[in-house]
Amino acid sequence: MTFTINYEDIIKDSLKNAIKNLLLDVSLKGLPGDHHFYISFITSFPGVKIAEWMIKDYPNKMTIVIQNWYENLNIDDKCFSIVLNFKNKPEKLTIPFDSIISFSDPSVNFSLKLENFVSENLENIMDLNETDSQLQPHNEALKSEQDNNIIQFEKYKKLD
Repeated sequence: MTFTINYEDIIKDSLKNAIKNLLLDVSLKGLPGDHHFYISFITSFPGVKIAEWMIKDYPNKMTIVIQNWYENLNIDDKCFSIVLNFKNKPEKLTIPFDSIISFSDPSVNFSLKLENFVSENLENIMDLNETDSQLQPHNEALKSEQDNNIIQFEKYKKLD
C-alpha cells in the first residue's frame, strides 16, 4: 500500500475548522465591529434541523445572516445551533458544518466556498443509504433462511 497525502481532505477539514473556530469565538465574545456572517447551507442535508415552513420555502439551500440579533449560538464538533429572527419570530436552526456551502464576512471582503466538498459529502451519504437499503431485504431473506436452516449460496454470488 502506497502512502498518499490527500490535500483535498486536509483543506476541507481546515476550512470547516476555521468556520467552527470563528463561530466559537463569536459565541463567547460576540461579533466585533462591523463583522457579520452570511452562511449558506443545504437544507436537505442530513442533520439540518429547521422549521417546516423553512424547508418548504427553501427546499435546496438557504442563507442565514448572523449580524444584529441572534441568540444561543452553540457550537459542537459536528454542527452549530443558533436562534435567529424570521418573520418577527425566533427560530432555532441546527446546521452541520458538512452542510455549509459558503461562508462570508462582507465587512472585510472574506469568503469561503465549500460547495464541492458538500456535494461529495452528500454523494457519500446517499451511497451509504443506498447500500443500507439494498442490504436490508438481503438481511431479511438471510434471517428467514437461517430460521429454516437452509442456505442459498446463489444469493452470495457477486453480480457484475
